[in-house]
Parts: sequence; structure tokens; C-alpha cells
Amino acid sequence: MKIILILLKWCRLEFLLIQLAFSLSVQADTLFVSSIRVQDLPAGEQVKASGQKLISQPYGFTRITADTSLIQTVLHVAVHGFESEGYEWVASVSKLAQVYNHTYFYRYDWQTCPDSAAVLLSASIDSLVGLSLGTEKVVLFGHSYGGLVVTFCAALLHLNIPIEVHSIAAPLRGYSRLFKSCSLSTGPDGEVLFLPWEKGVSHFQWRTQHLLDNAFRRFKFDPQEVLFPTSTVTRLPATMDGQRLGHNWSVNWVIDEYLGIPHKP
Repeated sequence: MKIILILLKWCRLEFLLIQLAFSLSVQADTLFVSSIRVQDLPAGEQVKASGQKLISQPYGFTRITADTSLIQTVLHVAVHGFESEGYEWVASVSKLAQVYNHTYFYRYDWQTCPDSAAVLLSASIDSLVGLSLGTEKVVLFGHSYGGLVVTFCAALLHLNIPIEVHSIAAPLRGYSRLFKSCSLSTGPDGEVLFLPWEKGVSHFQWRTQHLLDNAFRRFKFDPQEVLFPTSTVTRLPATMDGQRLGHNWSVNWVIDEYLGIPHKP
């Protein structure tokens, strides 16, 4: 059984590498990046409209720009989830852009299986890093379904610089609808199998409280719970600033934590 799983894994890898080579050949000279200024993404009462502006951008990268950003050596990419309305990322990409000059929101077709979406994302990042001279580190944040995408992407990136991959409220274990739609390799317990990533890649799992997450609480098991040999797991608190910390708001908690912005329980 173990030998069969290994063969399936490598067959899947060969298929993904073919896809990757094709994507690289297509994108090498045609990378398009749109842009939005932070001041054009107001939060508060206008956050839903700002989210619609964000999620309506063309597929690929949208650069979030701010006059205050100074750090140019770290490239940040935010990857949305399935059927995202964009608003969950508005405050977070704005905060990142105010510090980091290279902050991008990545839009993709969420009807695509996550391993295939990861192939295109990895090719796009490779091209983007090539255009962003002086990049010393790449940081990916993937929320929900996007967490699956960035975790699959982790094994496909070979950049010779440190890479951080953060999955936020992501069903990395898998779920029935995903397995019906996508031919993903699975382990002996039915969990999604991910290819191993290089030593230069650091992986972080940010898990919500299962029963407080509207996207997951209907599941009998927590689809976020999967173990990797080299992954740091953090369970998010039940509340943030006095409110329930659920599926979408988890993005704000993680980005604040990453930026060192304090928040109340």
C-alpha cells in the first residue's frame, strides 16, 4: 500500500511539473500586475465595497501601494479563499502595504483544483521575483481554500531565498466536496497528501476554533487538523477585541500578529 501511495505521489508530481513548465513558458514575458492605492480601499462601513473592488481585479497580481512603505526586500502575496468577497483582506493588505513596498493580492479561479492553482501561482511568483530586484524573502498568506493553494505551492517554489507560507483557517486535511471535484493524492487516513518542500521554506498553520468557525463547524472533524513534519501550528483564540474570532476575521488576527500589532482578547 505504501509503495502504491509513493507511485501515485510521483505521478502527480510529474503532471504538476509539466503544468509548471507550460505556465512558466506562457508567463515569462507576459506578467501583468494591476494596482490599487491603500486610500482607495477604505475599511469600516465601506469595507464590503472595497472588498468588491479587490476581488473584481483581473486574475493574477494586484499591487497594493502606499506612500508610507519603506521595506523593499520582502515580497508579500495574499491569496483569497473560495467564493471570497474580498472584504476579509481589505484591512490586512492595507496594513501590509503601509510597511512593505511589495505587497500583492493574488486573484485566481477558485473553481480550479488547489494543486493546479498552485502551479500557476508558483510560476507567477517566479516571474514576479525576477522583476522585483533586490527581493530577499517571499511571504505567502493563504486564507481558507487559498491556504490549500499556498501549501501546494510551497513544494513548487525554488527561489534560493527564504520563503514563508502561512495557511489561515485552511482545510488542509481535505473534505468530501474537494475530493469529489479534484483527483488529489490522499494518505492512509484519507487526508490530503502534500509534496515535501525545501529546507528554505517555513510553513505556518493558523487554525481557528473549530466550533466557532462558520465554515467548519458543520464538519464532525476539524478539517484544519493535519500534521506536517516541519510546520508551526497556532490555534487562534476564541475572541478578538471582544468579538467572536471566526473564519473571515482570522485574516485580521494573523496579519496583526505578523506585523506586531497588539489586539485585545
